[in-house]
Amino acid sequence: MEPNTNASGMMNGMPPVAKENKKVGPILGALVIVLVIIIAALYFFSQKLNTTPVTPEVNTEEATETSSDAAVIESDLDAQLQDIDYSF
Repeated sequence: MEPNTNASGMMNGMPPVAKENKKVGPILGALVIVLVIIIAALYFFSQKLNTTPVTPEVNTEEATETSSDAAVIESDLDAQLQDIDYSF
């Protein structure tokens, strides 16, 4: 059984509906390229962080004294707290 068409090519009195051309391919391709670039950048950045040597800061100027004298302990504490900012 054939669909009900007339001389103008309309089916059941309604004009044929054109399909929308959705261009998903270029959008997906662009997203894949952007994701690959981001992953590569993160990889190279992490490699750079892993190869940078980290040197701990060691304060060799002050020798630690193991004294039980209160005056020596207080002077050591004052020397250590000298650079701390007490603004609350």
